[in-house]
Formats: sequence, C-alpha cells, structure tokens
Amino acid sequence: MNNESATLNKETKVSNEKGVSKNQSMNKPKVDFIASGIIGVLASLFSLIVIKNLGINISILIPFLIFIPICVIGIAIARALADKIPALYQFGKFGETGGLNWLFDFGVLNLLIMISGISTGIYFSLFKGISFIASVTNSYAWNKFWVFRKTEKESEKETAQEISKFMIVSLVGMAVNVILASAIVFIAPKIILSNIAPKVWANLAAAIGSVSAMMWNFVGYKFFVFKK
Repeated sequence: MNNESATLNKETKVSNEKGVSKNQSMNKPKVDFIASGIIGVLASLFSLIVIKNLGINISILIPFLIFIPICVIGIAIARALADKIPALYQFGKFGETGGLNWLFDFGVLNLLIMISGISTGIYFSLFKGISFIASVTNSYAWNKFWVFRKTEKESEKETAQEISKFMIVSLVGMAVNVILASAIVFIAPKIILSNIAPKVWANLAAAIGSVSAMMWNFVGYKFFVFKK
C-alpha cells in the first residue's frame, strides 16, 4: 500500500512539474495579446505603404480590420493548442513576427521606390539590402524578447556572442533574400510574362526572397542563436 502511495505521489509530482514547466514557457495572456495587437497595427501600416506604391485604391481601414483580428485570434489559437502541441505556441509567435518582418521588408522597399521612383537595376538591389537590414533589426527584438523569450540575465560577452550569431544567420538570410530577389527581377521579365509592370515584378521577387530567408532564419534563430 505504501509503495502504491509513493508511486502515485511521484507521478503526481512529475505531472505537476511538467505543468509548471509548460506554464513557465508561456507568456501571460495579456502580454501575448498586447504584442499581437501591436504586430497587427504595424503590419497594417507597412501594408498601406505597399498598397499605395502599387496604386491600389482601398480604404485605409481595411488592413487594420484584417491584420489586427488575425494576429489576436492567431495567438489565442496558438495558446489553446499549446496544451496538446506545445511547439505550436512558439511557431505561432514566429509566424506573426515573420509576417510583420515580411511586411516591414516590403514597406521599407516600397517606400524607397516611392521616394526615388526607381524599381529596377542596381538601385533595386541596394534598396532590397536596406529594407532587409531594417527588417532584421526589427526581427532581433521580437525574436529575443517575445518568440524565443530569453529572459535570463546575460553577461556582456554572452550578449555580444548572441548578437554575432544572430548577425551571421541574418547575413546568410540576407544573401539568400537579395540574390534570389535580384535574380528574379533581372532574369524573369526577359523570359516569362514580360508585360508585367516592374513594380509588380519587384514585389513578387521580394516575396520569394523574403519567404526563403524567413525559413532559413527560423531554423538558425531557434537552434543556433536563441537555443536554451
């Protein structure tokens, strides 16, 4: 009887420890919902820049009515499913920040195109590099403090090493992003659908480059930069 009781207590303790560990790995609901709301607002603002540059006429309210609910509902679903599939919580957060970084990249790129009136040639590559660096800076903050949530104190040396690793992963991602996007802009119009406007090609190329870089970055950030 005593052995059965001891076994039951041990199993209960292990179960409780797992529950505590799982809860500690998640932010408080308020933190996640506020973060998701901010992401929704920023995504809306950057999407408006892209929309204006492409000459699309829609109400400025539409992006806000789309992105804010999607982000808030998305994190709610990720939190709910985390009980059964814990990895979905982190993946859901990365998906939201990845989407924001994508629009951040697009927004800065299109802003530079709007200001300069140039969307092809070497200047496009320069603009793409600038927009990617801007989005990477945004990415570091969101991934460190929200997605992978490294809250433990770090020495200056550890922080420097982390930033160095982040930059290595990001620079490789930048190379993938810029080279792939530039190759599409330079080559694709000459061999397929040449009647597509340069601005449209610029955004299609940016989309393919950004998605490819985002996939690389997630793997690098999770298993190399912010690993626990």
